[in-house]
Amino acid sequence: MSFTLHHARPYAARLAAYGLLVVLSVVFTMATALSVADFVKILFPSGQTVPVAPAADASLLSQALQALYDRLITFGPKHALVYFSLILLGLYACKNIFSYLSLVQISIVRANIVRDLRSRLFHKVLRLPLSFFGTHRRGDILSRFAGDITEYDQSTLGSLQQLLAAIVSLVLYIAMLFYISVRLTLFVLCMFPIVAFVISGITHRLRRESAELQQRNSFLMSLMEETIIGLKIIKAYTAIGFSNRRFRQASARHARLRIRVFRRVDLASPVSDFLGNCVVIGILLFGSSLVIRGDVGITPDLFVSYIMMFVLMIPPAKELTTAISQIKKGKACTERIVQFLELPETLPDSPAAKPFPGLKQQIEIRGLHFSYIPGTEVLTDINLTIPRGSTVALVGSSGSGKSTLADLLMRFHEPTAGQILIDGQPIQSFSTQSLRQRIGVVDQHTFLFNDTVRNNIAYGTPAATTQQIVQAARGAQAHGFILSLPQAYDTPVGDSGALLSGGQRQRISIARAVLRQPDLLILDEATSALDTESEALVRQSLQSLLAGRTALVIAHRLSTVAAAQLIVVLEGGRIVETGTHAQLLQLDGRYSQLVKNSALLN
Repeated sequence: MSFTLHHARPYAARLAAYGLLVVLSVVFTMATALSVADFVKILFPSGQTVPVAPAADASLLSQALQALYDRLITFGPKHALVYFSLILLGLYACKNIFSYLSLVQISIVRANIVRDLRSRLFHKVLRLPLSFFGTHRRGDILSRFAGDITEYDQSTLGSLQQLLAAIVSLVLYIAMLFYISVRLTLFVLCMFPIVAFVISGITHRLRRESAELQQRNSFLMSLMEETIIGLKIIKAYTAIGFSNRRFRQASARHARLRIRVFRRVDLASPVSDFLGNCVVIGILLFGSSLVIRGDVGITPDLFVSYIMMFVLMIPPAKELTTAISQIKKGKACTERIVQFLELPETLPDSPAAKPFPGLKQQIEIRGLHFSYIPGTEVLTDINLTIPRGSTVALVGSSGSGKSTLADLLMRFHEPTAGQILIDGQPIQSFSTQSLRQRIGVVDQHTFLFNDTVRNNIAYGTPAATTQQIVQAARGAQAHGFILSLPQAYDTPVGDSGALLSGGQRQRISIARAVLRQPDLLILDEATSALDTESEALVRQSLQSLLAGRTALVIAHRLSTVAAAQLIVVLEGGRIVETGTHAQLLQLDGRYSQLVKNSALLN
């Protein structure tokens, strides 16, 4: 409740309007029910022609209806019935108008809360550390946006709307029932705890089962996502039957649990309906005896109004029990959303962080240690200096820590120990956003957004002009093939750039980095996945990109590594050799071994 109230607070005015409109709707409904007593008096007149003044303690609504009755009855029974029919029609119309307006108000509140919550979840995803996505299923994360948000809206927000309307209605109805007959109403209230006890017994396991249902739904989404991404492997290894059986088994388990959950939810309504009818029968028996005895001040016409008032109270009473069971069901998805929003984020900037002014002299790494898991170091005692304008190449076997070192320069992670200094100042002294704006990245696994070529090149640089975009594409040797595309720079590239070749995607990625005009360029195996012809074109693009820039190159191509001013050989998370290509070959050490074993390709 506190979570929902926090998100509903900005819309308190609309919630207040919703409550007021519900009150007005119930008031007009009660007026309709009380008018039935006047109908009874018209149909079965007692012979009294002198208007009867309402009791001093009567409610304003009752006094108004009595005064209206006294005025209309003077026109005669036939005309009075016609006038009363028109009045009842007007009361019903007012009731429905206020009911509609209340639904409009609450629907706006619900839509805005869902919008705000979805925005919070998206913002949270952007701020989570990259390591989180390596240890959690993407399908589970996506299910928070789809299944959990939808379930929260339907089960929690919808039920709270239902609960609020039911409580307001019940309070007003019970107050009116007390006004008509205290003794009869006390009899009714004595039966409510029995109804509540029965409904609670039906719904007490809903929260735990609903949590399990959401987890299984997340697993199904993960399987679907993995199947779409890995469809080529599934077909290549003729594993269609295996994947189909795996999904069907998981789907069957999900369906069985879903049936069990909804069986409990759906059982609450008919049970409460049956118990409500039992109470109505009890009222008929007990109330009739009171009317016949005539010693409690309740007349036949008021008893008819009482019965109608109680019948009108049954739907909100049912909605109350249904809402409570739905809230229990929705509590599991609410807890999942809250749990996700409370995940630790990437380390924030310190209050004293300042904008990064640009690289002037050098980047220095001193005694750096890093581990993803405590006790298991990925990098150990790294000491390295990258002068401004130089190209430093990192080589080594897979898992030696090359990409991790690049990630630390981007502040995707914080060192376990040691420092990274830029022009003598700790990297933490600069704001992360301003630092990354001066760094360009060309990755092995090039990712393009499902958008146009133009927008992919300008991604992260929204103010770029067409001339700047074209100039960046020329520098990446991409302008020629872009012009050959059906719509040139406005050609969609497809999902993840699927409509382009690997070399074309990589050159667009390089153009994106060129447009940024970075102080530091990080090339993470930018050509390792390309064929020889594409690699030659991309290498030509990289040569123009590297000219005069500070670069950290992670490469498997000997041609890229050999041109570097400094080559750093990593092994087991440690620097084992440093030097130029010629110096390292003369050492005849690990680098020379990599070259001879073709670990570095020509």
